Amino acid sequence: MSGNAFLTRVKLPALSVLVLLGAACSEADRDTGRAPGPAVTPAAATTTTPSTVQPLVAAHYFGRQWPANFIAGFRRSGVRKDFARISGDGFNAVVLLVSWGDFQPVFAPCCRYDERAFERLHFLLDEADRAKLKVVLRVGYAWSFHPDAGNVGIRVDRLLNDRAVRAAYQQFVARLGHELADRPGVALTFMSWEDQWLHRIDKRARADYGEFRIARPSVATSSWGLPTPQGDDAEAFNAYWDWLVVEKLFRPALSALPNLSYEARIDKDPHFVEKAGRTEVDRWIGHAGMAALPPGRPLTIYWAPFWGARNEGEQLGADQSLHLLTVLLKETAQSSGLSALFIDQFNVVDNTLGYERNAVLQRKEIPGFLSRAVCVMKANHVLGYGFWTTVDYRESPIYNPAFGYGLDGWSLQRASGDARAALEPLPDGDFQLRLGADDQLSQEIPAQRGRLPKEDALPDTTCIEAIVRKAARLSVRAGDGPAVALEFPSTGRRQVCAAIVPRPTADRLDLRIVAERGDIALRSLQLFDHVQYGGLYDADGRPGPLLQAMRTMNRDFLAQPAPARCAKEPE
Repeated sequence: MSGNAFLTRVKLPALSVLVLLGAACSEADRDTGRAPGPAVTPAAATTTTPSTVQPLVAAHYFGRQWPANFIAGFRRSGVRKDFARISGDGFNAVVLLVSWGDFQPVFAPCCRYDERAFERLHFLLDEADRAKLKVVLRVGYAWSFHPDAGNVGIRVDRLLNDRAVRAAYQQFVARLGHELADRPGVALTFMSWEDQWLHRIDKRARADYGEFRIARPSVATSSWGLPTPQGDDAEAFNAYWDWLVVEKLFRPALSALPNLSYEARIDKDPHFVEKAGRTEVDRWIGHAGMAALPPGRPLTIYWAPFWGARNEGEQLGADQSLHLLTVLLKETAQSSGLSALFIDQFNVVDNTLGYERNAVLQRKEIPGFLSRAVCVMKANHVLGYGFWTTVDYRESPIYNPAFGYGLDGWSLQRASGDARAALEPLPDGDFQLRLGADDQLSQEIPAQRGRLPKEDALPDTTCIEAIVRKAARLSVRAGDGPAVALEFPSTGRRQVCAAIVPRPTADRLDLRIVAERGDIALRSLQLFDHVQYGGLYDADGRPGPLLQAMRTMNRDFLAQPAPARCAKEPE
């Protein structure tokens, strides 16, 4: 297997590590390949082991929003229909993101929670129960657009280097566990390495590293210096990272969260050296320690065709991808002590920006691959999988885009009257925003939300969904770019999209909407230059080319006994 498997997927805008760490250094007190890894013995469980988790065939649910904006962005009115569709497609579970920054935006002084997030989570859990769908929760999702949550990179850096912040995080976990106490429909919870990505060991973590030296003397550095990811002691850095997330984040949460798992990093990290003026990879360093969970705990992993491939832009056939999937499952089973596996992100297609050279499955090979993957999974301890992009989503950085949180994040200047009077409460608990002639709505979108739309090779689009009461025209402007007009000529519920040229400054993009005429109630706004593709449903809900193949896979995975063809499929 090629060491290029480190090219992992990033489902949200990739932030520069240097930018994040530079911010962490300057704003530290802001509140708001294939070398075998060292053998690691799973630590003994501190609570009773979980009950057997039944097979899970799950769809990630984002409410047609960018995942980072999910909890504030989804509209309640669409959830029941969405969950019925998910169930009708053969899924028996949904995966929901519980973002640390959305639920506990302020961790110092400890702590401030956003009760709206908990209320909306309960709404989703109720609707899942109604649809007879089990629930999987990704706990502590790192991304959040919440105005009080601050910089994502700073939050994660402090979580991994500051004991006081970890104590606040554990209070968030305890609060969540309390909310889930009477929720038997929550079948699995898990934390993820992606949300706990260690980029450096700060001096505040010396005591933690000293504890690690005692616990893992065979892999810790011999001196009291702190290892770095690209130093000669890089193996110690990775081993410490593994130990830290398992012992200091996962283990303390075992008694609070139901059937808690951990998504281990299955990619190996490259270690670079300079040779003859060129940068080369001299070794690959794994994360065996993340897979060493207490006995009886299911282990969570992820998969995409790039894993183990050359990642030189190649297109793979079903046979090769099945072989690589089998290798991954067998390696993981060995390193985890034959734990049951949940594949949180089973990504048969992936068009994430910046990873265009990653290997992909040939489109014509995907149905056959999915059919045979059922047998490979059943032969290798897989209890279930989650499909990430069941509905294509537009990567829009607008916070509170559907006014579920009222005017939070927005500034409204009305031609006459109080801004709050423009909010129209709906029977389901959400809002829509009424605009009349000369009303102006704006939002400042900070660069910390990730990759801002800008004037480049990617075409940009703005879409507005509204209830039109009188023919209307809206003017939309993004930064210093030219304004574009969106015409709503007829009454009723309408969505209008138009090309737009955003021109942000270095640190933000100012979005402005002006009602030039008419009477209109806004329901949702989006500004985007990329649509994440999954092949099941497009962003407007129309069926895609992979839908039937996925339905068949779901049916076959849940079938008892397994399909007869699995007896012939090599393990």
